[in-house]
Amino acid sequence: MTEVNNAPMYLMYIDESGDTSSIERGGSRILTLTGCIVNEADKHEIEKRFREIKQKYYQNPDIEIKSNFLRYANPKLADPEKSSPIKLYDQGQYDALQSEIQTFLKNIQITLITCVIDKKGYWMQYPAQNPYDVAYIFLLERFQFFLDFKKAFGLCIIDPREGRVVDKRQMDKELNITHNLLRWERGGFWKPCPRIIEKVLFSDSELTTGIQIADLYCYPIYHIFQYDKKRGEYHWFDQISSPKLYHRIEVIASATEKAGPKIDGTGLKFFPKETKKDFRFFE
Repeated sequence: MTEVNNAPMYLMYIDESGDTSSIERGGSRILTLTGCIVNEADKHEIEKRFREIKQKYYQNPDIEIKSNFLRYANPKLADPEKSSPIKLYDQGQYDALQSEIQTFLKNIQITLITCVIDKKGYWMQYPAQNPYDVAYIFLLERFQFFLDFKKAFGLCIIDPREGRVVDKRQMDKELNITHNLLRWERGGFWKPCPRIIEKVLFSDSELTTGIQIADLYCYPIYHIFQYDKKRGEYHWFDQISSPKLYHRIEVIASATEKAGPKIDGTGLKFFPKETKKDFRFFE
């Protein structure tokens, strides 16, 4: 009980890019699930700074800003398929908004864990399984690893709606089952996650600043894999998301000789590993 009372608390806000629809039905090639980990002590200041940006450009600190809303807010875009509820009509103001959000995301104290599922490769091995479940398991296992290192406890907060905007589905019941298995059950293929407390908490992104921030970090990671790019080809990934990915330091020969940041498999989990060869990111 003493450890619980004295331990720091971390919140992991979770959002996805991509979908679980079949590729034959127009689904994405990739499903990306990203957790944005925030120390509870930093939560208020992070939200305050994001609300100040919203107030400055929209005179509404509660407006929802997500990646696709921000991309399509560009006044240069005239495509009706790329509309945005936060559209701006001055290019200078749009450029300034983008710059301010990028600076905000670079500077806040958060850590990212992300799971990238190659859906075609996944369904070649598990044709009847939902890739969202395995992505969520991988995400929680890595959150547990993070919490172990910090000697801390954590909560998971996620938008209960998954899928394309036109075809959102509620997934709270099935996700609760998976979440509870990782917290309480032993003997499965998963790593037990006792440092993750409580059931998964569901909250719509429009009401939750942390999920909106997770979305802004998640899309650039999805973009790199969905469009088969590598480092140096997408600024938002290189400058915003990648530096925040959780990494471990791997000991090579002794306690003093170390290699520096190892991201693949820790902050970034790709599955299945057999199809890494099909993506330029791993060249």
